[in-house]
Formats: sequence, structure tokens, C-alpha cells
Amino acid sequence: ISKDLASSAQRPSSSHCAVNRNAQFTPHVDSGRGLGQSLSMIVGLGNYGGGKLLVEGDAHDIRFTPLQFDGWRSRHWTAPFAGERFSLVWFTPDI
Repeated sequence: ISKDLASSAQRPSSSHCAVNRNAQFTPHVDSGRGLGQSLSMIVGLGNYGGGKLLVEGDAHDIRFTPLQFDGWRSRHWTAPFAGERFSLVWFTPDI
């Protein structure tokens, strides 16, 4: 079992899930509806190449591999990809 998957088992449940299709995000920190939360969980799905998630410049292959990160404090973006790419992002807004 991967370290990321093991840590996700200890993560509190999320109340929201964003579904993105073929989204190529530029560098940003999260804002809006999820403001106030701490950690998000993301996983990539689909038949694509490339498309790693960069968090503060560190590349993470999220294809079929969940990653927990703080998108509200850490700048992150999508590397270029080819094919059909979905990402699911779980979070709980502080509302």
C-alpha cells in the first residue's frame, strides 16, 4: 500500500468533490467556496500521458494515485498532457 493511500485512510471525510475534465490549470492557490479548509485529496483518471500535478514546483503523478495537499496555501498547477484526463478533488469548505 502506498504511503499516500495509507495517509488517505486516516483523512477525515470530505463534503464536496469537484470533477474536472481536460482541465489545464495555471499556477494558483485555491479560493472561493472551499475557503478555510486545509487539505484536499486529488486523483487523476483517464487515458492520458503527462498531466502531473505540480505543487510548489514538485511534480506528482496523480494518475490512479491519490495525493493529499494543501491547495489553499501551496501554489499548484497542471503539467501539459495528451489524451482524456479527469481529476477528482475532495474537500470540505469551512462554511
